[in-house]
Amino acid sequence: MKGIGNKTSQSTYEELSTKGYEAEQALKNRKTVSTSEKGQKYILHTKGEASVVYSVDGNIVKEGKKCDKLILVRHTNAPEEWTEIFVELKGKDTNTAIDQLKNTISNKLFRHPSNINIWARIIGKSFPSHKANPNLEKAKISFKKDFNCDLRGLKSNQAENLIKK
Repeated sequence: MKGIGNKTSQSTYEELSTKGYEAEQALKNRKTVSTSEKGQKYILHTKGEASVVYSVDGNIVKEGKKCDKLILVRHTNAPEEWTEIFVELKGKDTNTAIDQLKNTISNKLFRHPSNINIWARIIGKSFPSHKANPNLEKAKISFKKDFNCDLRGLKSNQAENLIKK
């Protein structure tokens, strides 16, 4: 689905800014980006790249199923390229989180050719490492095929590093 979206703007960030959506955390260089809700926290180490955090639920998307947050990270070595991270901060209900992420990623507002990496993250209280969640495993395959998106489940407060293609 790369290349779909508004081609007149330079990025999803510019598109959201032009439409008047205010960021929860303004675009600025930071080594660590974190966002939290209802006791769940997502942490991303960016090595100081520019990032911005938006609240999607009730702010950008007001109806239907949608994820909680959108993080955009602009790549320092290629400023026209971004990593787009959709975050659902969930207690335990993985299936609902998958639906919320899928609906949000499908929204044409978030589809832009500058997003060279698309990630979806479900942040939960627990993701047992010894048990595979069959629905999550199926969704990982579907997200990769349908959206070229890397879907993962992470425990709350489990940090990850920004990895670019």
